[in-house]
Amino acid sequence: MSKARLWATTAIAALAVGGPALAQVDMRALRDQNLVLQQQDIARQNALGAQREAAAAQSRYSTQQTLRDLQMTPTTTPVAPSLRPTLPAVPPRGPSADDDAVQAEQIDRLTDARLAESNARLRAVKPAQ
Repeated sequence: MSKARLWATTAIAALAVGGPALAQVDMRALRDQNLVLQQQDIARQNALGAQREAAAAQSRYSTQQTLRDLQMTPTTTPVAPSLRPTLPAVPPRGPSADDDAVQAEQIDRLTDARLAESNARLRAVKPAQ
């Protein structure tokens, strides 16, 4: 039992003394790793910036070429203005306001008839005695 206690005490002491030293080494390694990652990110961003600049230069060149081609083409004036022909007048599709009014009156009459039938049925029911 005393051997086990000795080993446990030795392990705890080693962790207590060596723990901060190991933590510093890990922090230094972590800092170095972060520095490398940051430098890689900066290099990636610089490469992307260069690609964007190249794409913008290509776009400017293409635009200038198109404008130069447009300036070189001779312009001709049309003999007569080209207007679209007017569309023939057609009556509006669908029901008119009068048709809607007739349908509303018919719905009112049918509703009143159903209500009268329902009231007649309710009056016909005799309460239980």
